[in-house]
Amino acid sequence: MQILLTGATGFIGQHLLSALLADGHQIVACVRQPERWQGRFPKVKWMRCDYKKDHDPLVWLPRLSNIDVVINAVGIIRETRGQRFEDLHTHTPVALFQAAEQLGIRKIIQISALGADEQAESAYHLSKRAADQVLLGLNVDAVILQPSIVIGRGGGSTILFSALAALPWIPLIGQGEQRLQPIAIEDVKACVLAQLHQWPRNSQRLELVGAEAVTFSQLLIDIRTWLGLRPTATWPIPILFMRLFAKINDWLGIGPLTSESLAMLQRGNCGDPAPLTAVTGIKPRPVEASLQNSPASMADLEQAQLFFLRPLLRLSIGFLWLFTGIVSAFLYPVEESYQLLAAAGISGIWAPFLLYSASALDGLLGIATLIGYRIRIVVGLQLLVMLSYMVIISWALPGLWFHPFGAITKNVPLIVATLIMLVFEKKPF
Repeated sequence: MQILLTGATGFIGQHLLSALLADGHQIVACVRQPERWQGRFPKVKWMRCDYKKDHDPLVWLPRLSNIDVVINAVGIIRETRGQRFEDLHTHTPVALFQAAEQLGIRKIIQISALGADEQAESAYHLSKRAADQVLLGLNVDAVILQPSIVIGRGGGSTILFSALAALPWIPLIGQGEQRLQPIAIEDVKACVLAQLHQWPRNSQRLELVGAEAVTFSQLLIDIRTWLGLRPTATWPIPILFMRLFAKINDWLGIGPLTSESLAMLQRGNCGDPAPLTAVTGIKPRPVEASLQNSPASMADLEQAQLFFLRPLLRLSIGFLWLFTGIVSAFLYPVEESYQLLAAAGISGIWAPFLLYSASALDGLLGIATLIGYRIRIVVGLQLLVMLSYMVIISWALPGLWFHPFGAITKNVPLIVATLIMLVFEKKPF
């Protein structure tokens, strides 16, 4: 079949893309930057779209030409300035569904979320539910899949839980008694394929959950075992403190923990796997079995252990540059700075100009690093500045190489750390 897939570059979307190709389907994938993906999946027809603003069904009509099935797998777990729940989860999916109805495309699969029901309270669940309700009201045969937390390599939840499980002590929210029912990504793929092979006669909702519920603490313990780490103690963090931290993070926008995501976790994320088995014949696996079927590699362990170190590396390097700029301009004795410049052949009006210009440059590079602004360009400038300093000092003040505090030799590991920071950053531009 000819299938239009949205969200094809996300965690679930990429897995569905590979599974659908292996099943012999032709895929039209709608993404923001198709040129970035054409080389990775040359058999896919990549089409440009923007879920932030494609709210008109007319925009989708030409994209749906000759399409047999629509699968919407777009989703975000938290909002940013450029991505809003109502745009990505409601307005644009509704436009897509309405366009499909106009063209007589009856088969639509919506990847919704467990909890997008009558009891939904969070903006995340409400935005998903709004699109679900519109879809069920159209003259189409809709399948709404409501997955719980999806476990699998590359998934945001799996990466975060692995990072928490790999810490010296496992941090828990309260006593870690929140109940979850994760489902393996393999079972999600199998469910979608099963629906395509035997499409239901009527529109339906299906909860995609694992075989059994586990507590948050047990989930982290299972993942720690999967990573091959020794058992360790748990560290219960009072829920009041977590709520305060989440409230602060609502404003900071760092990491996945927000007031809303905390409330969603406290609510729990469980369902009944029986309808899934009855409709598709798929018996979802429990978490422990899902993990054992895909043994962790050294790369999984390293990714988990580096998860929290990555932002700390950038923040520490940014602090170093900013602090150096402040010290050079305001705290270190100016006369001693001029003496060092004079030893390098710089005096007169050029001395204060270069001193304060270099201080300002250091400070600006520090601020840019702290906020993650155009890291690739910033790293290039940092390397250029450090190498320039080292060359000039080696020529004019070679004795500093032998300073007991490592005034110059510290630049060697700093250069390496800066390059590692560049590799760690997901968005270098």
